[in-house]
Amino acid sequence: MPKAAIYCRLSIEDKDKSERDNSASIQNQKAMLRDYCRERDWEIYDIYVDDGYSGIDRSRPEFNRLLHDCEAGHIDIVLCKDQSRFSRDTVVIEQLINDKFLEWGIRFIGVADNADSDSESYSTMRLFTSAYNEMYVKDISAKIRKTLAYKREQGQFIGSFAPYGYEVDPNDKHHLIIDKKTAQVVKLIFDIYASGEGYRRIVKRLNDEGIVSPSEYKRQKGSKYVNNNADSSSSRGLWTQSTIARILANEVYTGTLVQGKSHSISYKNKRRKKVDKSEWTRVPNSHEAVIDTEIWERVQERLSSNTRVGKRSQELSPLSGKVCCAVCSRPMKRNVYYNKTKTIKYYGLQCATYKTGAMNCPNKSNISGIVLEKHILDELNSIIEQYCQTHELQLTDIHSEQLKELERWLATLEGRRQTAKERLVKMYKDKLDSIISDDDYALFREKLSSEEQELSAQITDISEQIEKCRSRQESSESRRSLVEKYTRFDKLDRSIANEFIELVEVGMPDENGIREIHIHWKI
Repeated sequence: MPKAAIYCRLSIEDKDKSERDNSASIQNQKAMLRDYCRERDWEIYDIYVDDGYSGIDRSRPEFNRLLHDCEAGHIDIVLCKDQSRFSRDTVVIEQLINDKFLEWGIRFIGVADNADSDSESYSTMRLFTSAYNEMYVKDISAKIRKTLAYKREQGQFIGSFAPYGYEVDPNDKHHLIIDKKTAQVVKLIFDIYASGEGYRRIVKRLNDEGIVSPSEYKRQKGSKYVNNNADSSSSRGLWTQSTIARILANEVYTGTLVQGKSHSISYKNKRRKKVDKSEWTRVPNSHEAVIDTEIWERVQERLSSNTRVGKRSQELSPLSGKVCCAVCSRPMKRNVYYNKTKTIKYYGLQCATYKTGAMNCPNKSNISGIVLEKHILDELNSIIEQYCQTHELQLTDIHSEQLKELERWLATLEGRRQTAKERLVKMYKDKLDSIISDDDYALFREKLSSEEQELSAQITDISEQIEKCRSRQESSESRRSLVEKYTRFDKLDRSIANEFIELVEVGMPDENGIREIHIHWKI
């Protein structure tokens, strides 16, 4: 008895879906596909549901679980209401149904549109269907962008979450009203800063008084807001200097709604791209102000005057980006200072957790950059001395397997591109023989050309990765000669640090003031 996997999806554009349970549309899909399996005596292996996801989204959780089970050999048939429920991305359709499913021995069926990968006619139909489905998503995306742009210009709030100090008006989701509890905290922050205090003192006062941070406040109110950096952050729900800086620079507190600071790259790529400040949409008097104009201008004037405009050293610190705290794993930040006559410049390194104002890492002591560089030089020279005596330093090439995998993938992509070209030639012959119409051929040619361009872009990217991998191989081979060139290093510079140091961990000082320093070498 064949094992069938039922996949159901509800589009993210469906505004009427239930908040907690599966929508009626999902239930209808399930019922239809269950009946389809019963009529054919197929065993249902599992039902996979992505409720509220676009068909162009490749990161759908249940979709990827389905693919995992398919690859594991648990499934014989993938059953959907139609091909668009499975995906609206032409490239995904070709990579999976026309490639991987054939490799895994899986049959794909779309009930409503008679899609069946076992059918000889499906090969041509699939391309036209996927082309239409993708054009539909592109059209919907363009309409949504125009709608959102219009709403921004009209002063309507379209964000997912209200800024700290405000809440969404329960009678109008596009309007902000003051949150009396948090608005008082915003006023306090502006007043303290305007009086001359700095970020650190503001952070300390808020944390000492037990005032929860904006992200923690959202969580306590049951908001669906998710801080993607929460797990890696050392602040753990406390106020930080960066949070204070963002609030002080946010014009929303003057009653001006500022939106359109970023947008997704395309309807396929949801990564955000920053927009130039001159192109932001600003609508004054969109909502009630928390901060009056006088306080706002005083704060902005001070922020501007505190901006460092002096000539900065063009020389990068030898250890920049390579030193972290051994206690909390956060980076160590550099502090620059001078002697009394300002003729000699020094620098020290301090745990970023303490510097940001969260102050929950005990490793807060500054370590001299000179002391750290000397320790690293001594260790490196000891390794060089040992190598020069034994001539047995082994340099492992870790890139050979990666190079092989990249070359295999390049061959696959080139094969797919060649196949796309051959399909285009075949389709042209079908047009000449009047098997397909001119309009169908034009649509097919457009999609195949788009597919070929995307494959060409991937081939270019893989080719560049191959060249970089080969370059790293050559670097590994030349590292031995670089070490042999020197018998002793007298000064640590950036090139030496990049060549030999992966990471440096600095621990807390013991009772004698001695700190444990662990160096992760590249050799």
